[in-house]
Amino acid sequence: MTSTRLLSLALAGAICAPASAAMWTPTNYGVGADAEVREFQPTNNLGASTEIASRVRNNEIAGSPNDGNDRNSSIYVKIDLTDRVMPSDGHTAFRMTYRNNSLNGSRIQDYITPNSLVRTGMAFYGLNTSLTWDESTITYLNAPGITADFDVGTKDFNSDLTLLGTAAFPEIGTQNHLPVGGALVLANARLDQFVKDALAAGKTEVTIVASTIHNGEAPFPNWLNFNYLFNPKEQTMLNSDNYDAGDGLGNIGNLYGRDNSAGAFSPALLLAVPEPSSVLLGVIALAGIVAARRQGLGAQS
Repeated sequence: MTSTRLLSLALAGAICAPASAAMWTPTNYGVGADAEVREFQPTNNLGASTEIASRVRNNEIAGSPNDGNDRNSSIYVKIDLTDRVMPSDGHTAFRMTYRNNSLNGSRIQDYITPNSLVRTGMAFYGLNTSLTWDESTITYLNAPGITADFDVGTKDFNSDLTLLGTAAFPEIGTQNHLPVGGALVLANARLDQFVKDALAAGKTEVTIVASTIHNGEAPFPNWLNFNYLFNPKEQTMLNSDNYDAGDGLGNIGNLYGRDNSAGAFSPALLLAVPEPSSVLLGVIALAGIVAARRQGLGAQS
């Protein structure tokens, strides 16, 4: 068999090599980071906190002496893209897991009207990929994508943040609350494109910012000023929970004490690890075959 034919077979093997499997890349990986920023504590750095949270309440007008009693906080998540590619199907997803053990019906559903189809959730924004931040120094005043207006309780996102989409909390069902460790997931075409563009541009990180969907003037009072808590990488073990999994509906059960030291419950982006270069491996294999063939011919002469 000629070396040209062998090379063709090696290249064909490379083209037909199986695609990399999708996996969650958590904030524990590389330069990944997660932190909360608070407008009502604008100079505080919370990067080492064991919770990341968002809450919004806007009851007082700007300039009022009580304006500081309003609340506004957002979650910053940085994912390291080093040695990562898009999953083979071209779709990614972003995940955060609950830390609250009090996400009951009144906190996420309309139990006043009532209409269980009306649910709150989180809005997710992509940060301009030319910008970055450090977990140990980020505050509300220096967070990229925020221009503080000092009217506590109003969201101050600027044009460096682009809305990627929203995700509603699931219904409670017959349970007492959503379980600690349960996941809120964003998956849509805008997120796919945001991550694809960053990878195509050779970026080594992306930042996603999360905030409650409502604007601080929600119609249901139990949503206002409630801390929607999620697990950061600093939360190395899931906190206690009294979640009732006894309804037989296949819920995930009580995950109290589960290990998060490797990021199983940290904020994470669905990506893939590229396979070793199949073409390079094929060429190396071809070189070995050709060398062996020449050695064999030399022995015959």
